[in-house]
Amino acid sequence: MEKFEKMALLLDMYGELLTQKQRNVMDQYYNFDLSLQEIAENVGISKQGVHDLIRRAENLLLRTENKLGFLKRLLRIQAELKTIKCMLELYNQESIHQADQKCINIGQSHDKLLACLDKLDNLINICMGG
Repeated sequence: MEKFEKMALLLDMYGELLTQKQRNVMDQYYNFDLSLQEIAENVGISKQGVHDLIRRAENLLLRTENKLGFLKRLLRIQAELKTIKCMLELYNQESIHQADQKCINIGQSHDKLLACLDKLDNLINICMGG
């Protein structure tokens, strides 16, 4: 995972631990992709001040994640949910193929499988803040 994506997720997860000023600067930098100069003008501090705020906030977020590990667990859950989803999609394709070959009506099972896939999609999105 690249740094910008990871820091944006950590900000979403642990942002309340930061000061309002740190949250504001981090939000502008990681979520709105503003430059240090643009943020400095918005906040009314020097470019170096913005840089220092970002580094301190990053360190706090990374230390918190190292201690609590919520993002690591969330990403592991998301990966497992994606694996389950792939398995169910494969099962669905095999069931349709078998039904075509044997002319079997799989209506209810197929509907339940599709509902299960929808629920997995929702869980995956929830894991990533969607």
